[in-house]
Amino acid sequence: MNFNVRLRTLRQKHKLTQSELADILGLKPTAISNYESKRNEPSFDKLIALSKYFDVSCDYLLGVSDAYLPVGGEVLDKDIVEFFNLYQQLSPENSALMRDYAQYLIYRQAKQDADRKING
Repeated sequence: MNFNVRLRTLRQKHKLTQSELADILGLKPTAISNYESKRNEPSFDKLIALSKYFDVSCDYLLGVSDAYLPVGGEVLDKDIVEFFNLYQQLSPENSALMRDYAQYLIYRQAKQDADRKING
C-alpha cells in the first residue's frame, strides 16, 4: 500500500474529512486532497505530524513497512499485521464484537483443551 492509500484509510477510520485533517495539521484545505491523489507529498515535518496524530510509524505511512506499529522493537508477523489492518477497518461497534468473539474463541479453545486432558 502506498502513502496516499494509507493516509486515506487512516483518515476515514478516524472519521475525518480532508478539510478537518488539514485544519488539525495547520494545512490548507486542499493539502490532504493533494496528498491522497498523489499530486503532492508531505514535508518531513508534516509526515511526522501525521504519524503522531494517527499513532503509526512513518515507515508504515510511507509503505516501507506493513507493521502498523513496532512491538518491543520487533516488526509484527505478516499474518498479525494483515489481521490488524482488517481490524482497523471495523467500526467501533464491530471492533467490540470482534474482541468479544475472540474472547469466546479463547474460552472455547481452553474448554476443548481441558476436555482432551480429561478424556485422554
